Amino acid sequence: FGKEFGAYYHLLMRDYRRIEQAANALLTVPLGGTAIGTSICATPEYCALVVKELRHLSGMPLIQADDLSDAVQNTDSYVNLSAAYKTLACDLIKITNDLRLLGSGPQAGLHELDLPKVQAGSSIMPGKVNPTQCEALTMVCVQVMANDTAVGLAASQGNFELNVFMPVLIYTCLQPVRLLSDGMRSFNKNCASG
Repeated sequence: FGKEFGAYYHLLMRDYRRIEQAANALLTVPLGGTAIGTSICATPEYCALVVKELRHLSGMPLIQADDLSDAVQNTDSYVNLSAAYKTLACDLIKITNDLRLLGSGPQAGLHELDLPKVQAGSSIMPGKVNPTQCEALTMVCVQVMANDTAVGLAASQGNFELNVFMPVLIYTCLQPVRLLSDGMRSFNKNCASG
């Protein structure tokens, strides 16, 4: 049993590192001055000073993008981050399904562990515990996986020098953070810790 949970731990730590690495790629600032990617009509110091000020204001280790034209039209970093979220979602579905099946029973099923009784079971099946927390986290993960499709489609719309779908990309990459954070916290509190 400890080996099963040890494997879950290692899986989730890989997901953590994957997300952290993908998120760090978004710390580059595609600030190009008054014409996208060119710094035309801006002093040579403009970009460096603004990035320094943004770093100070945000408290984040922001850096100027190496190639400004690339940074404003190609959004592969968002696709990579979304894929990391999707991978976590897939892994969480696997874990919650394992726990749901291991907790199935008590009269029929595996019943290798007892899921916490968060809500009343069935009136016609005495002793049954509904795996509501597993199901809730799985639903969150399905939404995160759907968001990944939206990110891929939005990233493909970077026609020529500018991807105008940045609002969709940003929203659809921020939503999984909230969904997964809330879902995992709730699952931990209402299921895993019990």
